[in-house]
Amino acid sequence: IEARLPYLKELGVTCVYLNPVFEAASNHRYNTADYMRVDPMLGGDEALASLADAAKAQGIELMLDGVFSHTGDDSVYFDRRGVYAGDGAYRSPESPFRAWYEFYAWPDSYRCWWGFKTLPEVNECEPSYREYIGRMIGHYAKLGISSWRLDVADELPDDFIAFLRRRVKRDDPEGML
Repeated sequence: IEARLPYLKELGVTCVYLNPVFEAASNHRYNTADYMRVDPMLGGDEALASLADAAKAQGIELMLDGVFSHTGDDSVYFDRRGVYAGDGAYRSPESPFRAWYEFYAWPDSYRCWWGFKTLPEVNECEPSYREYIGRMIGHYAKLGISSWRLDVADELPDDFIAFLRRRVKRDDPEGML
């Protein structure tokens, strides 16, 4: 993408929307493993920072895909497969991420996005989840990325969307949600 930015500018492009870039176990990345890491298959954090700088130099904004209704079961937050060293919500009832998820019977019965066990739903009203997502939005804003497309926005609570809008606008009044 970075190499094609001059061409995109020639076409009159002012914003490039990127599908999920967060680390994930799949190539589609709608099963976030770590919101704070860009998938190494995409070049990692350094590649996104470089792209953001180059896009800004061309007068082009970047928009990231915010997948905030669920994470992957293979994530640092849930860790169903035991991949991560920390305590994901599936691994420990004492997990710092436990309140993010609704378990009917811990650990194997939990609320999932559209019934897919690989996509445990998060509780967007949980204060610790909102605080984390707010920090994450700030993290990417420091790279100059202050616009977000919301995955399954129709399934997110209205007050969560309002929170996201306030958080985006705090970093950049021109940021889009």
